[in-house]
This record gives sequence, C-alpha cells and structure tokens, in this order.
Amino acid sequence: MTRPVVVGAEGTDSSRPALVWAAHAARLRNAPLVVVHAVGYPPLAVDFAYDDALEQAAQAVLTDAEKQVLEAVPDLEARTEVDRQSPGRALTSRSADAQLLVVGTHRMTRTERMFSGSLAYQVAAGAECPVAIVPALADDASPRVVVGADGSPDSLAAIRAAAVEADRTGAELHVVHAWAAPVAYLEFGYAIGGPDKAVEDSARVVLAESVAGLAEDFPDLPVHRHLLRADPSTALLDAARDARLVVVGSRGRQGVARMLLGSVSHAIVLHAPCPVLVVRR
Repeated sequence: MTRPVVVGAEGTDSSRPALVWAAHAARLRNAPLVVVHAVGYPPLAVDFAYDDALEQAAQAVLTDAEKQVLEAVPDLEARTEVDRQSPGRALTSRSADAQLLVVGTHRMTRTERMFSGSLAYQVAAGAECPVAIVPALADDASPRVVVGADGSPDSLAAIRAAAVEADRTGAELHVVHAWAAPVAYLEFGYAIGGPDKAVEDSARVVLAESVAGLAEDFPDLPVHRHLLRADPSTALLDAARDARLVVVGSRGRQGVARMLLGSVSHAIVLHAPCPVLVVRR
C-alpha cells in the first residue's frame, strides 16, 4: 500500500496554496492525499449541541478543501479526516505512516518567530517523515530547487532528496555551500583574518564531494554548484528568493533534541519565501 501525502486544512485563504501544492505532490508520487482538519476539541464534549456544530463546521472546511484539491488535480485519490487533537498533533501523529506532510504558513508575529511558535515549525521539528512548508505566495513556475551543502550526513540526505524533487519536476538543482574564514583576535582588540585560501579550498572539496554521484544517478538533471563566502542561513535565503523549493536537513536526533531543528534549518523554515522541504535522515 502506497503511503499517503498528508496536508492540513485550516479553512483559510492561506491554506489554499498548501492544499494545491500537496495535491500536485501526491500526483507526482502516485500517492493518495489525506486532507486533515483539526478541531482541537476533546472527544467527550459535555455540550453536545456545540459538539455537533463543531463537527458540521469541520466537515464544511473539509468539503471546501476537497473541492480545491480536485480542481487542481481532478483524478487524484483523496480522502478527508476530522481530528480532535491540536493541529500540530493531528499532523505529526500521522507522520509515521505518511511519506510527506504538507503544512501552510501564515504571517507570524515577532513573538511567534522568537519562540518558534508556528505550526509549521512544530510539525517540521516533530514529524517522522519529510515535511513541506508552503507559504501563501509560492512560485511553482521557478525552474530552481535549492539545497545547502556542508558535508554532514544530514546535508547529504537533503541533497539527495533535493535531486529527486528537481528531477521529478523538471527543475534545475542548485547546491549552495557557504564558508567563512576563522578570525583570530589579539589581546589588543585587533582581528587577523584566517587562512582564506586554505579554507576556501577545503570548502570547494566539501562542495564537490557533496554532489559526487548525482550525475550518474540523475543523468538528465542540471546541477549548479555555488561556493559563497557568507553566512549559511543568509546564503540559502538569498538563493531561495527565486526558487520553487528549498530543501534542508533536520538533525535526526532522539529525545528532546529531536524536537529542535538546527539553526540554519530553523531560519529557513521561518523566513524562506518559497516552499521548504525538511528532510529527516
């Protein structure tokens, strides 16, 4: 049985791009789509009239969401589900049996950004499968899929996933590696730049090794390498400005640490202007 793509439906205008994106993602994967609306209300409600009204409102949201999905991809196998958990729990609880979770984003306050309070962050950090975060203004027409490279196992997994996404959508793959020379501080407050050439040469090797094997596995995929002297988060966000998708890795750890993303992935999830795919190793 093919594992489904799962998307959350909020009944708002900002959730429509995520629904449409998820529908196309399911079609590309030959997978069914499950549309979930979470009401965040206990299953044993004392006020049965309110409970019935809540159920009817949830079904109305899902009926509209299913209509949007089938307008985007008419022959798609789709089903809808009401969940009485919170939105974050409703999605992450399905991640073990899904091949992809999709969640939309909304405009966040400064406090939400500071404390990682967005639904997108909660799902991306807690899910057991890849998570796509789709902003309200997503550009599917862009020919670029962007991914960061740092030589780590998580980065290599992200590059592989990015190559698959670019190949299946007919896009180009842009692999970005950002580097910075170390700085040594003297006791008088002066700074001496580190060995720039050596660091740049090492970064070039990391980038080359990160894309090794892609040409063999994806012979028709255009792969572009970008070696930049910059902060990694800044470099990826700049590259994401005209991308259809940016792919980042999660830390893939256990326990409490598993519920947190790395600093670069965190920044991309919260600030990228295009859809973001968070991949677990």
